[in-house]
Amino acid sequence: MDGIRFSSWIKGLILSTLLLSLTSTAASRQAISQVIIVKGSDNTYFDQTVTTLLKHVDQAERFKIVLANELDSQSPYQGRDKLFVSLGQAAVEAVDKLGRKSLSINAYLTLEQYNSLDLDDQLTVLLDQPLQRYLAFCKLMLDVDSIGVIADSTPKLGQQQAKTLKEFELVLNQYQVNPLNKLLPVLRNLLKQNDVLLMLPRQSIYNRDTLKGVLLTSYRSRKPVISYSPAHVKSGALASIYSSPEDIGRHLALLVNRSLKNQPIHDTPFQFARFYSIATNPRVARALGIHTSSEQAIRARLDRLSQ
Repeated sequence: MDGIRFSSWIKGLILSTLLLSLTSTAASRQAISQVIIVKGSDNTYFDQTVTTLLKHVDQAERFKIVLANELDSQSPYQGRDKLFVSLGQAAVEAVDKLGRKSLSINAYLTLEQYNSLDLDDQLTVLLDQPLQRYLAFCKLMLDVDSIGVIADSTPKLGQQQAKTLKEFELVLNQYQVNPLNKLLPVLRNLLKQNDVLLMLPRQSIYNRDTLKGVLLTSYRSRKPVISYSPAHVKSGALASIYSSPEDIGRHLALLVNRSLKNQPIHDTPFQFARFYSIATNPRVARALGIHTSSEQAIRARLDRLSQ
């Protein structure tokens, strides 16, 4: 009996210590007195995000909006009571030069850009959708069996991606581009072996020098393209799933509100886009003789996948 009482006492002591530690950590986190939104440049995308962000945040009077080129080492916007929200790589780099004394949330970076920067001690909201969302979108949009993607390396699939492939009865084939393996020959091989090309956000692969050739080659092969960018849909891709400026603003608002309440905002260095939009090109669908599912039905299934 004494042993049981002693064991219970020890468990109680451990629990009390843990709660005290968590409380102390929260208390030691300095309250945010000001939120500085840093835009990499003046453009409508950033402006739309800022407008949406301010519409969904608490205490909007605490917010200050500046351009990246307005920041310097003498900037008054420094201190542990400041929160930076950086939009675009230029803004991220400008804030980084101030020193990492302030809490930072970054946005408008792709996973490719994120991997090229040293941002592990900050939170980044990626433009990329999680891979499982891209895969499910391809299946729900087109009812395909195989998907081909091109990358500059072949990442190992995680548990969630493998689960999605199994659930939707999909095969994902990954192809690499390197100096000896040129893009268009790899693309032609992919189109022969798969039902659809899924373009992932890789600026090193899909850029102004290659985009036209990729879309034209796919169209001539009568194979649809699903992209990460709505601009590609206007240029000939069948559909895109992406995060609009408003979607990004809503995601940032969730994180900023938590910060203003002195709550932790992340346990990983980056988050994939939480909210998304869909764009389609009916003209391309008709030309390829493809019937696509309704956006409403696709959204309902994708939202269940995210739960």
